[in-house]
Amino acid sequence: MYCQAATTSNLPMAKRRFSTTFGEGDASSSRIEICYGALFGGKAQCLDGFGALTSQLQHISNHVSFVSFPVTIFGGFFCLSSQDGRAFAVVDQRTQSWLTALDHIPDVRFDALFATGPLVKRGKGIKKGVVLDGMSVNVFGPQDKAVADNAADKLAQVSAFLQHPRELGREVVYSNPQWLVLPGYGREMNDLVGTYINDDSSWAVRARVANEINGMLDSLDEVPSEEALRFVPPQGLTSKLKRHQVQAVLFILGREPGNRFFQASNAGVSTSIGISQANHGGLIADVMGMGKSLTILTTILCTLEDAWNFPHFSFQSQNVAELDQRTPTQATLVVVPSAQLMYNWPAEIERHMPGALKFVLFHGQSRPKNPKSLVSTDVVLTTYGTLAADHKRAGLLQKMTWYRVVLDEAHWIRNPSSQQFRAAASLSTNRRWCLTGTPIQNKLDDLASLAQFLCVSPYPDRKAFRENILEPLEKGDQGCTNPLRFYLRKNCLRRTDKCLNLPNSSETTVYLQLSNDEQEAYDWILSTARRALDDIVSSADKTKPSKNQTVTVLFTALTRLRRLCDLGTLPPIQSSSGNSGQSTEDSDMLCELCSSQDADGSLLLKDEQFCPDCSRPLRSQRSKPAKNTGYLTPTSLPGVAEDRATSPLILSMDSGHSTKLLKVRDNVLEILQAQPDTKHLIFSSWTSSLGYLAQLMQQIPYAKIDGRTSNAERLEHIKAFQEGSQIPVLLMSIGTGAVGLTLTAASHVHVIEPQWNPSVEEQAIGRARRMGQTKEVVVTRYIMRGTVEQSIVSLQQRKKNIARFTFDTASGDKVSERVNDFKFVLDAGLPS
Repeated sequence: MYCQAATTSNLPMAKRRFSTTFGEGDASSSRIEICYGALFGGKAQCLDGFGALTSQLQHISNHVSFVSFPVTIFGGFFCLSSQDGRAFAVVDQRTQSWLTALDHIPDVRFDALFATGPLVKRGKGIKKGVVLDGMSVNVFGPQDKAVADNAADKLAQVSAFLQHPRELGREVVYSNPQWLVLPGYGREMNDLVGTYINDDSSWAVRARVANEINGMLDSLDEVPSEEALRFVPPQGLTSKLKRHQVQAVLFILGREPGNRFFQASNAGVSTSIGISQANHGGLIADVMGMGKSLTILTTILCTLEDAWNFPHFSFQSQNVAELDQRTPTQATLVVVPSAQLMYNWPAEIERHMPGALKFVLFHGQSRPKNPKSLVSTDVVLTTYGTLAADHKRAGLLQKMTWYRVVLDEAHWIRNPSSQQFRAAASLSTNRRWCLTGTPIQNKLDDLASLAQFLCVSPYPDRKAFRENILEPLEKGDQGCTNPLRFYLRKNCLRRTDKCLNLPNSSETTVYLQLSNDEQEAYDWILSTARRALDDIVSSADKTKPSKNQTVTVLFTALTRLRRLCDLGTLPPIQSSSGNSGQSTEDSDMLCELCSSQDADGSLLLKDEQFCPDCSRPLRSQRSKPAKNTGYLTPTSLPGVAEDRATSPLILSMDSGHSTKLLKVRDNVLEILQAQPDTKHLIFSSWTSSLGYLAQLMQQIPYAKIDGRTSNAERLEHIKAFQEGSQIPVLLMSIGTGAVGLTLTAASHVHVIEPQWNPSVEEQAIGRARRMGQTKEVVVTRYIMRGTVEQSIVSLQQRKKNIARFTFDTASGDKVSERVNDFKFVLDAGLPS
């Protein structure tokens, strides 16, 4: 029986559009059957009844482009059936999962379509066991909006997206529930039937390769067996490592030259880890929340003796020209993206190995100026910004030969022309490690940059990596993924949170409808944006319209619509002292990454045209974030008195209405009344949303943290939420809470709006769903139907599941790419 996963990816997802042809669920409309769209990329394997298929093919006219077969369930599997009702083929595993998601929806049925030509050409070659490629499945159901919406949601949950059908009967109405229609832009969708991409296109080939790479990344968890893990914890380690952390420590030690600790801990044990002078580093690509920092710190503790001896024998790893220019040090240099993350490492040392490791913070104006201060310490912590600045001046970090260099969040060196990459690559060491949960962000050349930094065999530089790995992948020939598979299996370790045996977690999405007033405001923003865009396009007769102008209008409209989905008709909260010339959008959406004005944040975004987290266009002179003037004071904690009634600005829900925020409040209250001991994390991009929620939560003790909360206040609020029993709710801006925090006291996570970058959502949820969590975590997302929020979710899925990886090394036209993304979300109907 053919139940292997299909390797042909589904087609690029259409824009989400709710057609006006849907009825509202009345009895008459629900009896009318329409087509919801098609699922592409399927396969079917012939069964014993294949003779019925060959018989049917003999009677097909040469003028028929496609042949269709009903899809029904036989023996618990979805199968294709002939005209006489016999099952002659079973569909592939992925299509099985998609159709199963819809199986319990009444009156939904399926037809499988194949191009007639290839089937007829195969003719007598069709027999039992033969796999038929190029199958699409048309999905039919009632002309009932509730049923169609349910089908769309069920498919989205299993990463399936409806495309335009290849062919439909003339009498069949096509209306796709995953296709968003904006006010004034309604259209019949039957004219879109047949606008599909050929399954044998170069896009499909690359999609298949991308799917193989996705699977490859999920299979890099091969480690020594349990019998081989005779690991003796190093002296000074007071915490017990998880099994996967022990495995990672042994993986690192086994790949570094001459580690006596590794040899002693594994005496007499045959392992798959070999000690080789050619292998001095690699990638630890565990997903977030797996304790990678503790793994590295334990490794450092294991190798203290070797590190102490390193300065006396470092000539073995240096060339003659370097001997008189660099100072050897026993220290491991750890480079992190930001100062906030840098301070997490000393906290980990104090928590797990107090007093066992000496460390130096190389950051800020007070950082060491003399090499001697870095010679006899165990760990030196710095940021990419400081490293780049030091490299530019040929400073202290570049004058050392390090025992080991570790790059945390190493994907930040993916651009080989960036300052941080050049600075990291120039460091002197022969033990190099990259820590990142996303070794490939959006193009395979990202991995080439990590390979060039690591300098490990068999492809120790970018040229060799490109010739032997990337070029075969670009061609897409059979076996083209083997070189990459070999490289990753040799140099990379990746595990998911499945090995943590965490309590079960669940996710749910609450769909809400804009009120009449909210819909009117929403439509007004759209029409205003459309007029502005029309003005830009109409100016083409006089001057070439600026892409930057288009980007600004689209981003502003998108931001206002997203915020309206949260606030409804409530006004954005403004500082009592004004916004210092800042736009409302900039001051209300405090992205932790692009709003940062420190050297670290500025450096990481220097070569970016758009913020990776919030997609804000990055101008040469970014406006400064609004100062925390007190109009939204941090929530008081026990012992820190504050009279909410005397707050500088009294927030009033009487000035408008928010369907979503009221629902969030009611949902949290309902859970707390039923389960008083639960704790809730509430994430939002908008400070206004957090402010109004704080007002709505007045009957509930809460704490609130956003990008303007000082480090001292953050620590105080987090401690009160994590350790105390009096604060059941923590309101956080999602950028602030997405990294570097452990909030396992929470059992409920509420994500108020979908994020432009889905990894930001995942990281925020990961604050609660991580190592140390003992409770089931319930994640609730809030989405306004028929709005840009649904379109953003669609875009997330399209980028995540369809041809995720690109193969070119050029940067490409990022502005045009982002304009297309904005248009997809807004569906503004503008020319490209």
